[in-house]
Amino acid sequence: MHKLLSTYFILFLFASVSAEAAMVRVVSVDDARTITIERNGARESIHIGGVAISDELRAHELLRWTLQPSSWVLVEPAGDGTFLVYRSPDALFINRELVLRGYARATLAGIEPDHTLAVTYLGDLIPTARRADPRTKDPARRTGSGTGPRSTRARSARTARPGGHAPD
Repeated sequence: MHKLLSTYFILFLFASVSAEAAMVRVVSVDDARTITIERNGARESIHIGGVAISDELRAHELLRWTLQPSSWVLVEPAGDGTFLVYRSPDALFINRELVLRGYARATLAGIEPDHTLAVTYLGDLIPTARRADPRTKDPARRTGSGTGPRSTRARSARTARPGGHAPD
């Protein structure tokens, strides 16, 4: 019984959220602030909200380029009779795109892009430190030319002593 009630609650929650925002078709871009959409068979002009347009010409061109006629958009009420517009299927936030390109300034919270950079500190870099060659078994024995002993036989008495003198 509890599971059934929670399922109904979740369905009701999704239904109420989807009633606020609706997928509609773009009919035309009228100017830098207004687009004409087709909702439930009727045409309607809506204003893009949350932004103050600063460059009318370029903003209009951006809207015409990103919102082609007959493309789908999701429109969500911004609260003051204007709308937040998301292009489908890539969910491009049109209001934020106008701000990112510099054609408008954000007037609502959440439209201004987040310019923080997520960085993970991994430690200090010491470029002069040298590591042992992983291919060698004993890095202390290798010096100079990097060659090992030429022969596995024991050295002669002449070369075995310091100074190279043979024993008498």
